[in-house]
Amino acid sequence: MAIAMAATRRAFIKAPTLFSQEIECGTLFLFLPVCCGIGAIIYFGASAEPRLSAILFGLTLLVGLMQLAHSRPRTRLALAFAVAVVAGMVAGKLETMRADTRMLGSDITTRLTGRVVAMARDARGGWRVTLDIIATERPTLRYSPQRVIVSARSVPAGTKIGAGLQGLVHLRPQRGPVRPGNYDFAFNNYYKGIGANGFFLGKPRLAGVPADGALASRAWQAVANIRQQLTQRVLSRIKGEPGDIAASLITGQRDGIGEATNDAMRLSGLSHILSISGFHMALVAGIIVGSLRASMALFPGFAARYPMKKLAAFVALAGSGFYLLLSGADVAAQRSFVMLAVMLIAMMADRAAISMRNLAIGALITIALLPHEILGPSFQMSYSATGALIAYYGWRSRRKNRSNRTKGEGLLLRLPMMAASHVGAIAMTSLVAGTASSIFAAYHFNNTAPLGLVGNALALPVVSIFVMPFAVLAVLAMPFDLDWLPFAVMERGIEWVIAIAKMVGAHSPSGNFGSMAQTSLFFMTVGLVLLMLLRTRLRLVGFAVMALAIVPLRSARPPDIVIAEEGKLVALSAPDDTLTVNRATASRFTLDNWQQGYGAIQVLTPAKNGASPADGQFECADGVCLAREAGGLIVAYTDDPTKKSTACAEGDIVVLAFTGPTATCEPGDVLVITAQDLALRGSAEIRFGDNKVDPPSGLDAAAFAVEQLQARLQSAQTTYAVGSPQRPWNAYRVYSRTARNLAEQKPQRRAAKTKPPPDDQENPIRQ
Repeated sequence: MAIAMAATRRAFIKAPTLFSQEIECGTLFLFLPVCCGIGAIIYFGASAEPRLSAILFGLTLLVGLMQLAHSRPRTRLALAFAVAVVAGMVAGKLETMRADTRMLGSDITTRLTGRVVAMARDARGGWRVTLDIIATERPTLRYSPQRVIVSARSVPAGTKIGAGLQGLVHLRPQRGPVRPGNYDFAFNNYYKGIGANGFFLGKPRLAGVPADGALASRAWQAVANIRQQLTQRVLSRIKGEPGDIAASLITGQRDGIGEATNDAMRLSGLSHILSISGFHMALVAGIIVGSLRASMALFPGFAARYPMKKLAAFVALAGSGFYLLLSGADVAAQRSFVMLAVMLIAMMADRAAISMRNLAIGALITIALLPHEILGPSFQMSYSATGALIAYYGWRSRRKNRSNRTKGEGLLLRLPMMAASHVGAIAMTSLVAGTASSIFAAYHFNNTAPLGLVGNALALPVVSIFVMPFAVLAVLAMPFDLDWLPFAVMERGIEWVIAIAKMVGAHSPSGNFGSMAQTSLFFMTVGLVLLMLLRTRLRLVGFAVMALAIVPLRSARPPDIVIAEEGKLVALSAPDDTLTVNRATASRFTLDNWQQGYGAIQVLTPAKNGASPADGQFECADGVCLAREAGGLIVAYTDDPTKKSTACAEGDIVVLAFTGPTATCEPGDVLVITAQDLALRGSAEIRFGDNKVDPPSGLDAAAFAVEQLQARLQSAQTTYAVGSPQRPWNAYRVYSRTARNLAEQKPQRRAAKTKPPPDDQENPIRQ
């Protein structure tokens, strides 16, 4: 670190000269997507919805000022970057207007008729079906979502994409973040067009629905049915979990992969293999280009007459586009295709395919079309890994060009050196890409893969040689019914990858460092961007900026109290990395998320009747749960309106998990969190200030203790996951009965007969 700081000081001294060199290298263009991304982040992070007219006015004003500043290059440059920032805000606003997703406001049970848009099996053997709603009845929804995802234990035989399904469903609003700063289901589903989630009460039946008149929709339905048939073909050829992984690599349907394998892949740093991304797109394109150029070498006359490199790039572009459609055109796959398409088009134009400029162009296109993606882990990890690799190999190439070493070794010496160089390249690729992307993995998933370098070094050659090439070959061989042979090789390769993941995962230490502060993420990101984009010694400033992330990283601490948005679950931070909760049974998904996010080793349920509670442990009796948090304040919880007076009298922090006019405590030194607060603003974290002081002389110890508790209570800072519901993706919150402080209606007798599937929301940790 001292060496880096010394180099940074030297870079600052020569900054004007180095900055001029950066301009000559065209580096400033690379910062345009960075500025556009900043604009998108500003838009999505605003507390209220900005007006399009105001943003466009600002953009027009800045463009005009930039034109007037033609004689002042530095001012013009600053204005150009400002224009890029506002352009990013415009892109975000336009995407929000395009999405315009109708979000369900409260739970409802209705008879629904819908058109199947997508369907996939889940790990429990059931189905997750995406439906475009055609009609609802008993009751008819006045403000119905356009598209929903519903779970079903089974679907009628012959159900395919475009078919109609009808049945009684229980629909639920989208869930907000499980904890502040975490993955926001409502935000992401808003831009996917998903307005609600739910489950069928019983088995749905086929129903006649009008065909979608749009040509694009009919074409997509045809592709989706081919994709569904292809998935079934893969699963019939490769049984068990290897078949599920093969299907995920070919058609993008990864719902059947077991939890144990997902965990092993995550611990070994191989999760990226399971979701179609730039790695898979690049492999498919590379296989096509390499195969075509190798086969054309057999026809030297033809190869000499035509530009085979450009032809191979064109075929690879078409093949990658087909793979994109075949894989379901997930957002991550679309982004990867854009990046790959830019590189292949550059190859057809006799330009360098892999360059930082092409990466910047791909990022600009992605931000223009899908600006909300910049907030997600997929975008951040993908572009950080790719940018880091391009920067590293560019730096290494420049060093190699400057060296004057000659290579006069014989063949016997060169072969081992080539083999060692290949292994070293794989290791360095894994190290560079893994280090860059681990910043965002640690922030979003509170987890890193300490042995990811080992896992990738062992598994990537298997995927590159035995899995993806034979996946391409199997798809090509299907029309001739010869796909059994490449699928057999692919199955064996997948089995090796699973074995590697489990072996590495079994020896991997915990990579969970708890929640990363947003300040740390900011400094880490800025430093990484400088290291990747700058070519001169100015890039060393990136190390100094990243070093600033250490202070907030070390000072970050878990909240003292956390409350789930449904108001059913409350947890306290207790000694020995323990979370104490107010329920003996609770949502496993929520608890797992809290444990990972807060670095808790164990969860302590309420003390049993008559048992002495441990530090921070809840005691529950007569409808009220009480616990003493680490600073001495009493936390009281009840979901029974008749027990409100007891909870308010006993607690300093009172959670009233019910609605109605009585959901409040009498004015006094009490912090009250109600079900209405949580329904409007989402899950909550409470942190207390550290205001411990020595007691003044002459003050009674008991009186001083009371003052300390009052000061601690007054220092409480409550952070909600959503904040005020004023943005399109969270405005639905104001319409629930809980948000309006109305008592919840009792569920219909018919609906109570069917148990809802557990945690049917998608799990971001396993994406």
